[in-house]
Amino acid sequence: MIFKVGFSKDSHNLVEGKEITLGGIKIPSSQAISAYSDGDIIIHCLAESIFGSMGLEDLGENYNSKTMEKNFSSLLMLEDAKKILLQNNCKISNIDILVELDYPKLTQWKFKIKENLSKILNIKLNQISVKATTTENNFPNIITSYCNILIYKSEEK
Repeated sequence: MIFKVGFSKDSHNLVEGKEITLGGIKIPSSQAISAYSDGDIIIHCLAESIFGSMGLEDLGENYNSKTMEKNFSSLLMLEDAKKILLQNNCKISNIDILVELDYPKLTQWKFKIKENLSKILNIKLNQISVKATTTENNFPNIITSYCNILIYKSEEK
């Protein structure tokens, strides 16, 4: 077996709004994520970590104002990353995600995000972890996500 690791980090500013989207789940909030896309930083990190594990460039190379319409769904990035994994006969061993956000608290949303990502990627719930922490109000206007992924490919044909 061949194992590969991918890692990504993404940060965005928070602005006045009505909801944020994380892992494809819309979460009520007094803030929104400022981004060219829908701002789903969990999806950004996850897709980019998959790209990294495959030795590919960062998201900005392919998903930008020249190639995508404003407010496009970040799920497009993840679908592309999933296709690349399939084309290369690679499978996901596990995913570890951490979101850093002061408000809203993500306690009640973490499992829903985990379930949604599990369904999108067709992996078991125990192959993905979604954790949340705060900045202790040091950076209340920023949201950050980190993602590690381990993928594998069997050498057998």
